[in-house]
Amino acid sequence: MTKRTIYLFVAVLLAGVYTHAFAATLTDVRGTAFQTAFDYLSNKGVVEGYLDGTGRPYAPINRAEALKLITLSDKEISRRVSWYSKNMPPLPIFADVSQQSWYAPFVEAGFETGILKGYPDGTFRGANFVTVEEALTMLLRSRGESGDTGPALLSPYIANQSNEWFTPYINGAIEKNMVMRQQTLRLGAPITRGQFFDMVYRYMNIEDTGKSSFPKEEPRTTVVRNEGNTNNGNTNVTRNIPQQSQPTVPRSLSPHASEKYFAVSMPSIGINDLSIVHPVDPFTSKGILEPLSRGVGHLFSYPGGGGKIMVYGHSSGYPWDISQYTKIFRKVNQLKVGDRLYVTYEGKLHTYEVTHEQTIDAKDTSPFNDNGAGEELILYTCWPPDSIAQRYLVHATPVDTVALR
Repeated sequence: MTKRTIYLFVAVLLAGVYTHAFAATLTDVRGTAFQTAFDYLSNKGVVEGYLDGTGRPYAPINRAEALKLITLSDKEISRRVSWYSKNMPPLPIFADVSQQSWYAPFVEAGFETGILKGYPDGTFRGANFVTVEEALTMLLRSRGESGDTGPALLSPYIANQSNEWFTPYINGAIEKNMVMRQQTLRLGAPITRGQFFDMVYRYMNIEDTGKSSFPKEEPRTTVVRNEGNTNNGNTNVTRNIPQQSQPTVPRSLSPHASEKYFAVSMPSIGINDLSIVHPVDPFTSKGILEPLSRGVGHLFSYPGGGGKIMVYGHSSGYPWDISQYTKIFRKVNQLKVGDRLYVTYEGKLHTYEVTHEQTIDAKDTSPFNDNGAGEELILYTCWPPDSIAQRYLVHATPVDTVALR
């Protein structure tokens, strides 16, 4: 796909697929352990759902997004963000942050209030996923807290180590009951939106009640099902499945599983362990193109969350572009009905089966309208190869999901 055609795709997509999305219920949050946190933060004006009407509680959150959430959860820091949005300094604090980026005011306010310190090379790395320890550290710093500097407190719900830079902050989180008791958070692992939203909710509740720790009971989860029909007639698509209810298998016994956070394999056409990258800025042509230098891109829903999942890639490119991903989707038309696609996402292996393929006009976005008929993975590329006249789509529906260990 070229810059011109992707820009056109984004413009049409925003006008078509995203219409009235804010009015929709966050169906992928309802019934999960994170519903209370989402509802609380939404009522406080701290968070909103995505434009496709989802909350994506099991998706990772990057540093820029986490910073935004933290700053908006504190009234004083939020006021500083508003001030900076109208009074941006001419020079950035970090080398990789443009003063014109959407999150620049949050960076300015975050640095001013001590939330951010940056990396030794002078960068912020806003697109990087936030790890468990980074998330807690940023949140506690935003309230001027330095945590408990004693030995590492131990908890069955979050890992901890003594004499580390993060030890005081994890100690503080344990003391304040900021970690949900339905999981074990690992150090160095990306934190999900739902996990982080729940921590912010708990801290705000502590502030609201004046208590020393979060006093509420632990949330219960339910399984939300959508009884609509998919394109191939499947029904009973589970949108939210508690993690503990899924089978767990070693990665070594799953030949199509990846060590990456988000990747796809299509063994029938020789594509294996291909990185899937969600764009940091999905609303501009430059932002949409950026992931294609590292693999293939992603838009809309996520595996296991229901709805439409787009994975897009090049089928042609400029003569001077010799990237290994320039023509990565050139052979997707060789996929046949019944072929299996394997997507590793968030520690789970999702298996999809090809149901049909289609060629559409470049401006046609109707295949991505989410009619509530269940989850569908759609591969998307320009077509025919070396042309921008049409788009080629491969549709697949989920047949199996296993947790990896």
